Amino acid sequence: MIIKYFAWIKDITDKDYDEIKNNPPKTINDLKKMLCESYPDLEKHINSDILRYAINMEYTSINQKLNSKDEIAIFPPVSGG
Repeated sequence: MIIKYFAWIKDITDKDYDEIKNNPPKTINDLKKMLCESYPDLEKHINSDILRYAINMEYTSINQKLNSKDEIAIFPPVSGG
């Protein structure tokens, strides 16, 4: 599983992506828990439900099931201008 980070999320994680080979999260909620443990500075953003998630290039807003070959992208909220 590949987890890609965008915009200021990359600043918090200090990387563009993570590759999870062992014990990947089974759902989006599991992914959120894993991210909170790995990157405590992301926790307030995850808990406030402002981040957006895409699974294999399709946005999701539900606690969708994941599989080990998925590519997950995590985006901050988009602002207009």
